[in-house]
Amino acid sequence: MAVSGRSGSGKTRLLSRLIPALAARGVRVGLLKHTRHEHPFDQPGKDTQVLREAGAVAAIIQGPHAMALFGPPRGGARALARLLPPCDLVLAEGWREEALPRVEVHRREVAREWLCATDRRVFAVVSDEAPPRKVPVFDAEDVEGVAALLVKTIRRSVPLVPPLIVPMAVPP
Repeated sequence: MAVSGRSGSGKTRLLSRLIPALAARGVRVGLLKHTRHEHPFDQPGKDTQVLREAGAVAAIIQGPHAMALFGPPRGGARALARLLPPCDLVLAEGWREEALPRVEVHRREVAREWLCATDRRVFAVVSDEAPPRKVPVFDAEDVEGVAALLVKTIRRSVPLVPPLIVPMAVPP
């Protein structure tokens, strides 16, 4: 499910408050972030960057608490979602070009145009003004309302399940 809007509209702020509200309801959330800007994700001179420059098509680094994959784009939000651990809901920040159901984040001072005016996949709006078509509208501070709508939406499509525990085989 995408959370989309212009840069500066408040997508990250909404998500940073929405994820804990969903977690409090027992929803395990994965997140995908899209950017249209060039980014030096890997650090120049670090092992992963040196080995990619040497010809590796991708590099994954894992530490005690996190991991990162550096490589070419994977073909969209759905392909990236398959890389996430098991979760009940994948929120995709941005991804306006992807065919995903979405919540539009709109602020009058950031953009006059509305995504929901042309994109029928927008099923709710977070905004400081009324949208051009009838969809549920939430104030930017109404994170609990947005969370309730998302939980209701995902419960209609896929039941929430407890986390998967997969035993690892130990070599003899």
